[in-house]
Amino acid sequence: MSSTCQRPWVLRSGTNVGDKLSSCVKTIPEAQKCLNLAYWNILDLTEDTQIKSLFSTNDWEEMVESFNNEVKLVESDFLDVVEYFFDEVGQITKKDDKDIINAIDRLTPEIIETNRKIKLSDEEKNVISILRRAVVTYAENLERVDLPISEADFDNAFPNMLAKRFLNREELKMDVGEIACWASACRRNEGRSVVLRARIGQKCDFRGTLKKSINRLEALIGLRSGGLPEPHRKKIYEDKVDLSVAMRDVLYTFFRENSNAPSSEIHSTFVFGIHSWGWVHYIYGMDCKATNILRLGSISHSKMPNTLKMLPVLESFYVLFTDLQDTLSTICEHTNSVSLAHSLIHRNRKRKNPEKAGEKGGSFGNPSQTPNKKSRKLNYVDSSLN
Repeated sequence: MSSTCQRPWVLRSGTNVGDKLSSCVKTIPEAQKCLNLAYWNILDLTEDTQIKSLFSTNDWEEMVESFNNEVKLVESDFLDVVEYFFDEVGQITKKDDKDIINAIDRLTPEIIETNRKIKLSDEEKNVISILRRAVVTYAENLERVDLPISEADFDNAFPNMLAKRFLNREELKMDVGEIACWASACRRNEGRSVVLRARIGQKCDFRGTLKKSINRLEALIGLRSGGLPEPHRKKIYEDKVDLSVAMRDVLYTFFRENSNAPSSEIHSTFVFGIHSWGWVHYIYGMDCKATNILRLGSISHSKMPNTLKMLPVLESFYVLFTDLQDTLSTICEHTNSVSLAHSLIHRNRKRKNPEKAGEKGGSFGNPSQTPNKKSRKLNYVDSSLN
């Protein structure tokens, strides 16, 4: 999507981030383009990034600070009963392994009321029921783990199971399995003849679509890298690139569909990606800061419990997903507001206000096209991971 306006990102030192990124792209060998996020106009601000060496320490710290301030989770107000429940789970996990699952299954709201000498509301009792079912299911799945375990089996038993139980189904449509990102498919087929075979979108294992968004925004995309034992780091890195490109395509589609919205509003839109491998669980965020500059940064990094004794760790996952759900609700309201502004562009035309003419549509830039498939078959350069 080309744009007549350009939105630069210039740091306090005078460094033009877009120029640095484009200079880096010119040095990427053809065989490595697919595996370099810079080629996709993505500024990788995570810890294992390759592009950090292009910037001074002060510039890098400024970019990371800017991202953390603008792309972050809402801190939700979770109920005290969450702490009460996991305190009880912590006591239970100190017992013999054979009794843990049954003991948690018997952990009713009435028991917590008795132990804490409190009276729980209906909402708090419902939270306990949700937590108890999720923890018991996780524990049962954990007990049945028999290595090796496939990617799909692990995904559905652990990461996807937690997401589907802890996120709000009334607001988020959740799809799992070998599925494609719709925004990615839309971008790949843009300008393509209708008589040619349609291209599929970037593959993902989890897709969360905002039900109340007029754009049907795919605000949350998940990708699992292998089952157990843990896959090679090449597989992990390749999947991180695939996930990032899918997130980029979601933003690109949103920009294209709301090309008349105010620039500042559309550029403040961001989406999330979940990436897991082994027992590690990452949540990434991405926004379009300026023309041809999409920022990718780490929002959360945690480990899923791999023993029954460590089940209390799931408290952090519940709080994390609660924050994530509240943030997704905020994103839904924001994107609907952007779409409304896009639909009201005729008002500026009627008023003939030239001062507003350069403030609409944002400036996503031109998305890089997928390189020839042959480049994916060429030898992978291990240095790209260092």
